[in-house]
Amino acid sequence: MANYVIIYAFDEPPSDDLADVLKLTDRLRLVRGEERPDLWISWADFHEIEARLAAALAAGQVSSAALLPGLPPPEQRWLLTEWRGQLAVRDSIASQLDPRLWAVPSGYDLIGLRIFAPAGPEPDRSMAAPAPMPGMRRARWVETVTEYRNSLDTDRPVLITAPAQQIMSRMRDWFGELADERVGGAVAVLAMSGIEARARSMVVLRNPAALGLRRVSGTSALAAHARAGRVTIQAWGTSSDDPTRGIRRPRPGYSRVESRSLKAGLTASRAVTGARYGILIKLSAGVSSEVVIDTGLVFEQETLNRVQNLAIAAGSVIGVDAGEPVSRALPAWCLNRMLAPPGGEPVRPTPLYVPLTAGMSQAAVWSVVERSLDSFGAPA
Repeated sequence: MANYVIIYAFDEPPSDDLADVLKLTDRLRLVRGEERPDLWISWADFHEIEARLAAALAAGQVSSAALLPGLPPPEQRWLLTEWRGQLAVRDSIASQLDPRLWAVPSGYDLIGLRIFAPAGPEPDRSMAAPAPMPGMRRARWVETVTEYRNSLDTDRPVLITAPAQQIMSRMRDWFGELADERVGGAVAVLAMSGIEARARSMVVLRNPAALGLRRVSGTSALAAHARAGRVTIQAWGTSSDDPTRGIRRPRPGYSRVESRSLKAGLTASRAVTGARYGILIKLSAGVSSEVVIDTGLVFEQETLNRVQNLAIAAGSVIGVDAGEPVSRALPAWCLNRMLAPPGGEPVRPTPLYVPLTAGMSQAAVWSVVERSLDSFGAPA
């Protein structure tokens, strides 16, 4: 949350002790005609004062607060005082708040804000996990890399707070086989947790269950074939009607007839599913194999490049004969509303899938993913 400003509103001027605890730096001038509130700002790392702010809001020491990318202009000052006893946060970083400190937020999509109330009025309660939403499992907080890694194969939502750079520099330690370059998962988990490559502060990392993701099973699954080395996979995410246009290296060579066939297949499947994106996939096998690509299967970007990860909108079973590569263009949904649409970047399959139902829309898929983030847990 570098370069974000914390803005506090007080009914009365803050005491020196409170100013020190919340790392207040400057007092904002009142807009003409205003007598209240007393507005102060801080450029401190938000995670350093987050617990203290939650406690101060719960105790009424701070009237309201906001975490924003910059100071709002005078005509938008109302954002700073509209939600008494609560914290207003930009959508793009809402997932980075410590869920132990805050109740499930309210969303104001038109102005791009999430509004968080402290998890409880008592100081001890402010450090506890919020009560889960109906139908949601209570999340478990862990403290070590080993505890987090052991949670990756479970259906229990697990969360951990850790330095972003420690996670990035020790991907194998944190994610185990999900950090495999052939069969990923780690990049999708990081991106869906709202973590960026440039992050330098403490972040909240969720396990797949806390993101609403599940594991595929079976030896015919695409991930199982890739991990065993039976099938070699190349794949690219696309927003184009022609899935062979604009794809990045390594770029396969397709004839005009093949390109037309892939385009026609993607157009037809998009019409059925309503999905606006696609995945071009090329499969090669050393031995003849039947490959199952599940509905909802997650394909991740190869790096945290601020481009959306994808989920298959309609599953498929593909027969791949030995020595005869097969290409398909499959419809897909995007999973990260705040990231850029795919533009031909290489992607890789993961052993994770989003449980989707028939008749989904892109907005509904985003809602499924964001509901897990908002509730700090995952579907039971």
